[in-house]
Amino acid sequence: MNLKSVSECEDRRIQKFINFKLPNYYKKIGWIGFILSFVILIATKFFEGDYSILVEILKRLLLVFLLIVVMSKEKLEDEMIKSIRSQAFSFAFVGAVAYTLLQPVINIIVASIVKPEKAIFNDLGDFQILWFMMIIYLVVFMKLKKRA
Repeated sequence: MNLKSVSECEDRRIQKFINFKLPNYYKKIGWIGFILSFVILIATKFFEGDYSILVEILKRLLLVFLLIVVMSKEKLEDEMIKSIRSQAFSFAFVGAVAYTLLQPVINIIVASIVKPEKAIFNDLGDFQILWFMMIIYLVVFMKLKKRA
């Protein structure tokens, strides 16, 4: 096996991964699962008890269902949708990086003004960053799709 064939094989794998999309009906499954997980997550706030493990599982499920929605095809998947999808991913990535860098600084500034004794620098968690990124992607994607 020569170097050129290995490179071509890797290129095909990368293209297959880049072009991977779930069928359109997965979008409904994703939204239903997201809503159910969200409702149960909110419901845990109203019941007494230690639901910390359930809350963590539900938060991960929220991300999985949002990912299913994000990775699902549109009914009409054409070049315009691919371009819009690319723009939305770019915007969400840059927005998430900016959010991740600025939000802890803003939090500590506000905390030092309101309660200086409790001003501690806290980094954002993985759930918060991924949640923000996927929500921004979906909002931008829907807005761009509506405008096109």
